[in-house]
Amino acid sequence: MRYTVNKILYSLLFTAIAPLTFADDFESTVVTNSQAKAVESANQVQPSPPTNPNAGFIGRYNYFQNPYNWMMSGGGTLKLTESQIESQTVAQKLFEGGTYNVFGGGTYNQWDSQRYPAGISYGGNIFGQTGQIAGFSAGGVLSIMNPFSSLNSQINGGRSYSQYIPTFTQITLSEAFIEYQYQNIVNADIGYIAFDNSPWLAGNMYTNMLTVPTTYQGVGVNIYTGGGWLLSALAFNGAQFGAAPGYTGQTNYSSWLQTRDGYSTNSAGTAAMGANYASNDGAYNLRLWGYQFDNYGTLLYGDSSVSIPVSSHQSFNISAQFGSDQQWFQSVNAISQSTSGGAIQSYIAGAKIGWSYDEFSLNASANTMWGPSGAYGNGAFVSPYTQSLQVDPLYSEAWSYNMVTQGIPGNMYKLGGQFALGSWGTNLIFQPSYVYVASDNTNVDGLQEMDLVLNYPIPQVRGLYLFGVYAQQWYNQQATNVSNNLYQQYEIQSGIYYTW
Repeated sequence: MRYTVNKILYSLLFTAIAPLTFADDFESTVVTNSQAKAVESANQVQPSPPTNPNAGFIGRYNYFQNPYNWMMSGGGTLKLTESQIESQTVAQKLFEGGTYNVFGGGTYNQWDSQRYPAGISYGGNIFGQTGQIAGFSAGGVLSIMNPFSSLNSQINGGRSYSQYIPTFTQITLSEAFIEYQYQNIVNADIGYIAFDNSPWLAGNMYTNMLTVPTTYQGVGVNIYTGGGWLLSALAFNGAQFGAAPGYTGQTNYSSWLQTRDGYSTNSAGTAAMGANYASNDGAYNLRLWGYQFDNYGTLLYGDSSVSIPVSSHQSFNISAQFGSDQQWFQSVNAISQSTSGGAIQSYIAGAKIGWSYDEFSLNASANTMWGPSGAYGNGAFVSPYTQSLQVDPLYSEAWSYNMVTQGIPGNMYKLGGQFALGSWGTNLIFQPSYVYVASDNTNVDGLQEMDLVLNYPIPQVRGLYLFGVYAQQWYNQQATNVSNNLYQQYEIQSGIYYTW
């Protein structure tokens, strides 16, 4: 059945590359749903506001592959008028019409001391992208982590290996791509790239990591069709995780999933398609995505949200989500051939309601995951590129505990908030939350977690960014086994970064 998956993969690759053969005079940009990719300017030119939020997803200065495009930077991004662009030479278009960012700093990480000692990583990443010629541009990211080996042994003695928060010296080409854009209609990337608008694929920037978390060897196309609809298609045949160099067929299950008779845990490729709709006023949003993971099943997902304004200061938001994970088009795969056994058959659903008043917000959410008793993990959801990273789109996941990562069905309930400390400026954002787990699995039933996340892009020092999180867990004293590595009694992460 892998032959069928490969046919799908090759078909999507051809479909995505085809527009490159006739495109001309391209412009492009991409803005993720989770992070507004705000672009700064030393020579600001304000375009007319788009008639629909999705109409601004593609544009010349959005730089979809730039992990740091949404962050305030010390240097900013040059924006030129059309007349200025037309008067440039080819060399000027390439080197003066593009952009670059240098992102550097350090992170400190402390897991439960009974399991992992603290770790410190430091280094920097350099992103660069040329300007456009007939819509084409090229770019990439070079990542240099912990360059001084003698210092590494002093500050990280005994620290276990981590590809996402490395404590070893590593130089990695995290991105290398060719991009094509046409007005605000088409954006296509091919090479070592990121898919930041795809909810079940890990992205290329998280504020608790200095590395580029995950990029893929493949192709991605986004098309704004008008009427509020943004369509996406992607395919890849390899992934690179953090500071682990090389694009391989490994997934986040490969390092630990035990299979029978040495059955491979690698994946030959993934193909996915998605649709995003937004109303003209941005009050209603809908996302629909489907993924075919070779060796890891078929994942279908959708979510929707509506914002209800009450006044100019306050509003309510209601959201819902649903997902299905099945073993379609695969008689066997890595999951069914694991020592745990069972075919992939799982469902998820969730709901969230929120209230906001200016910079203050409160929300309550609930998620459930279920499946038949004979399925893998009695209904565990399988996500080969978000598992272990806690970055899937479920509303109620905690910082440390995650149903998808743990592979344990059940229910989760979350109360959260966000507020800005006014005397320090509205950029200082606190996000406290409380999570409760209810499950038929007595090892985790009754688990509680409280998290406090801080993000502070300091406006007085443009480009300087502070991050911190403290997570504390309490488990059910009646749990049958409290030493099974399902718990992290506490977790501390912090980072200081500067973007130029």
